[in-house]
Amino acid sequence: MYIYTPFIVLILCVLSCKKDEALPTTPIVGLGGETWTKGPLDFWVDKNFVEPYNIEVKYKWDPYELNYAKNLVPVLESRVEPVMSAVRDIYIKPYEAVAGADFIKKYSPKLFQLAGSAEYNSDGTIVLGQAEGGRKIVLMVVNQFDKKNVAEVKRMLHTIHHEFAHILHQIRAYPVEWKGLNPDRITATWFNTTDLEANTQGLVTAYAKASPDEDFVETAAILLVYGQAYFDDIVNDFFVPESSKKILRQKEAIIVDYYKRVYNIDFRKLQEATRLAIINFTK
Repeated sequence: MYIYTPFIVLILCVLSCKKDEALPTTPIVGLGGETWTKGPLDFWVDKNFVEPYNIEVKYKWDPYELNYAKNLVPVLESRVEPVMSAVRDIYIKPYEAVAGADFIKKYSPKLFQLAGSAEYNSDGTIVLGQAEGGRKIVLMVVNQFDKKNVAEVKRMLHTIHHEFAHILHQIRAYPVEWKGLNPDRITATWFNTTDLEANTQGLVTAYAKASPDEDFVETAAILLVYGQAYFDDIVNDFFVPESSKKILRQKEAIIVDYYKRVYNIDFRKLQEATRLAIINFTK
């Protein structure tokens, strides 16, 4: 469930001053004025991300790391550790267990930028996260996170695995045959399609229709986060025609082969490790 914030009110107070008053000398934040003392949360981030993986976690407000053209809410510090614990336990640890200790160190982006809310677009779509050139992953809706809410945990992990799959295919491209499976279903107006309609067309979600790249990472993320049984239910749905069932199975096979051939990862073991991690994290 999405929680919409209808508006944010900014109150600017303009105070008059006498001619003989000196101009303010307080440095501008970001130009020499951004200083703070590390607290327990910062030491926790250092211990769990900076020291073992050289991954920076930015939760303090920094408009230059976010889309300054959008209205975004700063992060509640109380949500940072639960969210990043999920990143560690359900994203990093399964990859470490299956792909080896150095995999995340080599391929993971070195910055996680957190935002309290989502980005809301004029077409009614919502941005929950994004990856930028392998350098960073932006996670949004952090203030809504509840580790006891399995659906919310899976939504967050869907975003992470979706964005990390983008990074992987940007490093080594997926097979070109993927783009020829159902190119007629790709559309910029994917948001006019429901997930069920997309399933009947051979795609795991409506957003998968946005581009072949989004199709690839959505399929990988669904298989990892929601699991094989969930994917099988999509394929076996009564309303999905045989032609689309075949396409979905072809895409599944391509992903399993891609992870093994390109990154030497047993995708089935990664699925199982992720499934168990979600269960242990949310219990």
